[in-house]
Amino acid sequence: MEKIKQIIWDWNGTLLNDVSMCVNVMNVLLKKYSLPSLSCDKYKQLFDFPVKDYYERLGFRFDVIAFEKVGHEFMDSYFKELPNCDIFPEVIQILEEFNALNMNQLVLSAMEHNALEKSLTEKGIRSFFSKVQGIDNHLANGKTELAKDLLKSSGFLAEESLFIGDTIHDLHVAQSIGCTCVLISNGHFSKDRLVKDHDLVFDSLSDFISYFKKISKL
Repeated sequence: MEKIKQIIWDWNGTLLNDVSMCVNVMNVLLKKYSLPSLSCDKYKQLFDFPVKDYYERLGFRFDVIAFEKVGHEFMDSYFKELPNCDIFPEVIQILEEFNALNMNQLVLSAMEHNALEKSLTEKGIRSFFSKVQGIDNHLANGKTELAKDLLKSSGFLAEESLFIGDTIHDLHVAQSIGCTCVLISNGHFSKDRLVKDHDLVFDSLSDFISYFKKISKL
């Protein structure tokens, strides 16, 4: 951790507290298609990437209805609710603390790029990041492919970078570019799923920043 000069942030579930909203939006869709509803706990056990597999776990049959149709129905409702969704309470303080440490901060997200830029601006935190990178579609495809380009363009080495996310997919993205990864368990994956695959798992961003200061002797 003492070598870290750059933080690469995931957005959904890491900085943006959107889990309950995702569950509520999906439950409307599940009711429409006469499928069983979700609780937050069940959601955190089932959600995964690629999201098409997650939809199949919920009972959607894509031989009956196209994934693109229900995927876009979900995202249309999601973006209607997004303005009412908050970042986690400690986010601004933590971003300020990393700024004070002269850390370069980036965002890499499975949200469509223009929507990501808009959301970060609306939440009042866009200025903390030297660069943000979303994907080119609304179906959460392609995050891994963007990671290498983002790291290269940042001017920092992989060993100088720390990826902070909330899913095993984030861990795999971090591993694909060779940087250290920290996972936060109050996002889209349950803690028991995260600790099966990774050691650096924290209950909240506040818990992580306390650990970071201790291990870095700040």
